[in-house]
Amino acid sequence: MKIRVEVGDVLTFPADVLISTANPWLNLSGGVNGAILTTCGSVIQDELHSHLKSLGVSAIPAGSVVRSLASKLPFKHILHAVAIDPFYDSSIAIVRATVVKAFEMAVESGAATISTPTLATGYGPMSIEDFGHAVGPLVHDSRFVDLAVVIVVRSDDDARILRNAIANSS
Repeated sequence: MKIRVEVGDVLTFPADVLISTANPWLNLSGGVNGAILTTCGSVIQDELHSHLKSLGVSAIPAGSVVRSLASKLPFKHILHAVAIDPFYDSSIAIVRATVVKAFEMAVESGAATISTPTLATGYGPMSIEDFGHAVGPLVHDSRFVDLAVVIVVRSDDDARILRNAIANSS
C-alpha cells in the first residue's frame, strides 16, 4: 500500500472511496460528517438512518463500517467508519480494526484509491500520532498492496507527526 499524507480538506481529494469518520448513531453532525451534510444535503443522512432502521437499531458498535452513496462528492461511495464507542472512547486497536474493515470493503468494491481523515482524533480521544500507530503496520499488509491511500490532515504539524508515526510503526 502506498500512503500519502496531505494537508487540506479531505472532501477535495478525489478517490474511488472516501472513508469518513462516523459516530455510532450515524449522525452527520460535525467535522467531516458535518461537511458532508452541508455539501450534499440530507440524502446521505437519510440513507444512513434508513440503514439503522433496517437493522432495527439506533446505533452500531465501534468497528462497524457502513457504505453509502457519495452524492455530489468526488467519490464512488463513502465508507462511514465508526472508530469510537457511544462514549466517544477509542483505542489504537479499535481504530486499526475499523480501518482494516474499511480497506477490505474498499478492495472488495474494486477501489484502487482511498481518501480518509484521521479517525477518532476529532471528537474522539486519539491523537494524530495514535492514528499513525494504528495504520502504520498496514503499509505492508498484502491484502492492501494495490491501494493508494491519501490521509488528509489539517496542518503541516499534524502531517509531520503522522508521517513520523507511520514510519515508526510500519
